[in-house]
Amino acid sequence: MGKMKYIHYLCSKGDRDGLIDELISKGLDKVSDKTVEEIADGFIEAYNNVEERKNEPAFTNLQKIQSKNVKERRQSMTTCIGYRGED
Repeated sequence: MGKMKYIHYLCSKGDRDGLIDELISKGLDKVSDKTVEEIADGFIEAYNNVEERKNEPAFTNLQKIQSKNVKERRQSMTTCIGYRGED
């Protein structure tokens, strides 16, 4: 599981202690002048904010844009390496 996926998982569970441990283990406690507790609280607050507002038009439009960008990047990468999905 990628770093952000696991951080997302911990936020979704409200596991503040687990999130703090994860931030420390990845060295993310050293990238800011904030305490690791403040960083963890910020991640959880941001997660909760997105969850509360996920059905608002701005968020649904952002999801569409992000999905389009991911799809375009994947197509670009497969074109660069010449992958055609054939075995």
